[in-house]
Amino acid sequence: MKVAIYQPSELLKRIALLTSQFDDPDLEIQSLDDLGKERRVEALLLERGDMSAHDVLLLREKFPLLKILIIYDEYDEFFNKSCITHDVHSLSKQIGEKEVLRILQVEWFGLEEATEFQNVVAIHGTHRQVGTTQIALSIGNTLAELNYKVAVLGLNPYNPGELRPYKTKYSLDQVYDLLEGGVIKNGDDLKKYMLEIGKLHYLVGNADFYKSPQFEKEPIEHLIDVAKSYFDVVVLDVGSFYDSFLAITALERSNTHILVATQENLSINEYNRWKKQFLSRFSFHPKNSYMVVNKYASNAIITPKQLEQTHNTNLLAQIPYFPEAADAEYEEGILSRAGYKAYFKVIEGLAKSVANDVMNFKEDKSKSFFGRLKKGRARA
Repeated sequence: MKVAIYQPSELLKRIALLTSQFDDPDLEIQSLDDLGKERRVEALLLERGDMSAHDVLLLREKFPLLKILIIYDEYDEFFNKSCITHDVHSLSKQIGEKEVLRILQVEWFGLEEATEFQNVVAIHGTHRQVGTTQIALSIGNTLAELNYKVAVLGLNPYNPGELRPYKTKYSLDQVYDLLEGGVIKNGDDLKKYMLEIGKLHYLVGNADFYKSPQFEKEPIEHLIDVAKSYFDVVVLDVGSFYDSFLAITALERSNTHILVATQENLSINEYNRWKKQFLSRFSFHPKNSYMVVNKYASNAIITPKQLEQTHNTNLLAQIPYFPEAADAEYEEGILSRAGYKAYFKVIEGLAKSVANDVMNFKEDKSKSFFGRLKKGRARA
């Protein structure tokens, strides 16, 4: 949906940026007369300013088909009644950005919150080798160390995510037939085919490339349903290839999406192709959708802010470049277990953010991930 922002403020820009149903880029206008020239525009965002109730009537008469959202500072009962009468949404700045987004999703796009999958988190990437498997495993391992019962499911059709230090008896391609045949009925059945790493349970992904186009939707749905009913948190390693029911089903049946990007041109071009040629054909309705930048470099030409704007997804964290990652993965299997403090600190923050989304995990703001970030920046 094409959206226009009238006299754009930072708040209006953020709302447009974070509403995934809006097309990118947005149209910024200084005069409503400019809007009449743009026939593709379907929604209008503006702040009330000195608008009166009568102005709402005139606005609706001029643009009878537009979805209109007006953000106001102070409540005015008559103004709000006028908005209701003329099918214009008016919301207070005080309710917060997240609540504004939730209301738009429900009221404008009819998307209900995916509470059925509230404990399922999908980690997916912009391009191959972006690091989804290690991030999924590191978050999962950290959550397990925090005493959550956690499963990581490998759903990348072209990377099984095998870990050298641990012997793997089963992988997804072997377990798939058992899922399809109804042999795996519950969490106890599933655990028999999972790798145990400390407190973490991990189903290694597809190791049979020939089989990757043959996966069907129903067995993967059953796998996720079994896991979510048994484990506190289910982390899906989706990978960065979207031409399979593995990825599509994972994104459909998860309440939190975390997109992994890097500061490379490939991270922009390849994911844009996937969105345009493939992902746009499907509908995903996560309650929470974030982006993390992996292998972050402060002096890179492509900045995290550029990636946030390009991918129309809220930036959650920057995972620092891990110089000895290949050796650490070879020795430890999971990077968060390797003792690299800068990496682990961000992963720990991500794990707690996931716990907050998934389990309504409450903690004092001063101890939160974002609180620590602010303190760190202040010290710097």
